[in-house]
Amino acid sequence: MVWIRNKFADTFDPKLNLTTLTHKRFVNTLKNTMEVGDTLLIDNIQNEVDPVLDPVLEKRIIVKGKNKLINV
Repeated sequence: MVWIRNKFADTFDPKLNLTTLTHKRFVNTLKNTMEVGDTLLIDNIQNEVDPVLDPVLEKRIIVKGKNKLINV
C-alpha cells in the first residue's frame, strides 16, 4: 500500500482517501469520493467484497440527461 500512496503523492490529484470495509462511515466515504471524483483506496480487502461495491465494480451507470449516476 505504501507504493500506491507514493504514486498519488506525485500526481496532480493529491486527494487520496483511505478507508476499510469495516470503517463505520465506509458508505459515506464511498459516496462522497464518487461525488467529487476523488480517489478512494480501500485497505484490507480479503476474498469477499462488500455487496455495496457491486454497482461500482460492475459499472452499473445510469444516464439521466447529462448526468451519469451509480446507485450505491
